[in-house]
Amino acid sequence: MASKRIIGALFVAFLLIGTMGAYLTAALRPPAIQIALVDEKGRPLTEISKDVEVQVQIDALVPTREVYRTVFYGDLKKPSRLKFWDSGNTVRIPLSDEKLQSVLKEWRRAYPEGIGSSLMISVWVLDYENGKLYRGFAVVNYNTSKIAKGLKKTVKINIHRLPSSSLKASTKNGDVTPLGSNRQFYYWKTDWDLSWSSSNYVEVPVLIVDNKYSDSGVVNAWVDISKSYYTRFGLTVAYGYKISEKDTPSLDIYGNDFYTIENKFYFSRSLLLAPDEKGYIYIYAKPYHLHQKEYYCTASLNNCVPTGEERVQEGINNVSVSGNEILGGSRSGLPDSIIMNQIYSGTDMSYAATLGVGDSKSLALLISDASGSCSADFGIGIPIGALAVVLSGGAVPPWAAGLSAGIYYTSSSSLNIYGGIQNYGEWNGVGQDVSEYIYVGTSTYTYHVGTCDTHVPVGIYIESN
Repeated sequence: MASKRIIGALFVAFLLIGTMGAYLTAALRPPAIQIALVDEKGRPLTEISKDVEVQVQIDALVPTREVYRTVFYGDLKKPSRLKFWDSGNTVRIPLSDEKLQSVLKEWRRAYPEGIGSSLMISVWVLDYENGKLYRGFAVVNYNTSKIAKGLKKTVKINIHRLPSSSLKASTKNGDVTPLGSNRQFYYWKTDWDLSWSSSNYVEVPVLIVDNKYSDSGVVNAWVDISKSYYTRFGLTVAYGYKISEKDTPSLDIYGNDFYTIENKFYFSRSLLLAPDEKGYIYIYAKPYHLHQKEYYCTASLNNCVPTGEERVQEGINNVSVSGNEILGGSRSGLPDSIIMNQIYSGTDMSYAATLGVGDSKSLALLISDASGSCSADFGIGIPIGALAVVLSGGAVPPWAAGLSAGIYYTSSSSLNIYGGIQNYGEWNGVGQDVSEYIYVGTSTYTYHVGTCDTHVPVGIYIESN
């Protein structure tokens, strides 16, 4: 009996020493980005079956034409029973990592005071027990000036919203790394022959208004971005199979659940349009359209074949500012006719409201009335797809014209957009006291926005008549 008590006491002591050692090791580690990956139900991805491996690729946004740099590629596995304190589901990137430091250096150069930036996380869950491959993605945001002490987040990834596939039998061997081994692994890579990003700031229309007919009233339209809130530039991600081989691909599009950059910006511009006048408000920014292909690789990135799975990312990775003011302006007329033709081709006009003389309505309500409340959560649509089709020199195909990314602000209680339109009727002898029928241009594509499927604004392009 005594010997059993001694063995039991030794075992407990061993556990305590191991646990204390684990805590001490964690406490003494230098600052790092630590991301625990769980599924939509909160289970660690390494726990979804008895025999599972999670391959992870993390790409960090940069404010340059490169758009992303890969700062992590590796795998997560369920640890041995001796490491009972470790679920094995956490990615750790030391702050001292050279690739990560190169990213932070780019942001410090562009925004010395700091800005909210993002990491694109792509995962492949290899369930050997059931012979299934699950894909997933998420975006983690961080502030470039506050990251010095590290970052610790638990990130939910819905591994069931993208189609699963059968697992290749030869996948399980060796250690995963793109730098060499016998390992088979999956990888997302940008195809720059089908992509576009801007090296310089370009005019990005955020509100386009056409007071279309001569028997209209005078119309006032405006956009206001308040420094009281954090303004977010949304990221749109579209998935599909062999998108690049189709003239009109089927796309599974996600918007508003994530964003690329965030800051307390401010911006204010307005338009006053007489009958039969047109105008637009724009900001200077660097938009991008990335066409990425999934590859199945053996040993290194030099030995890969495409799987047919592809995705498109639409976003903004840099905004021209003076202090915290976004630089931009307003112009009479419409944007270049080539750009407008692409906006027309990617949108449908939806009735939003009738404004009597003196009536006004916010952009949020106009969008909501045109295509549903979830569209308002998407924010002001930026016509990145249309810009990319025109400015890429033919690299981006016409079907991308209907793709858009949103701008919106967030407070502790709401997501919203800013601006509106008002019917002045006859004003200083110009125009007539008549009602205005307002139509909003919405994307021809259906987007997943939060829990809804909806048609989001592109532009925002408004017709008044």
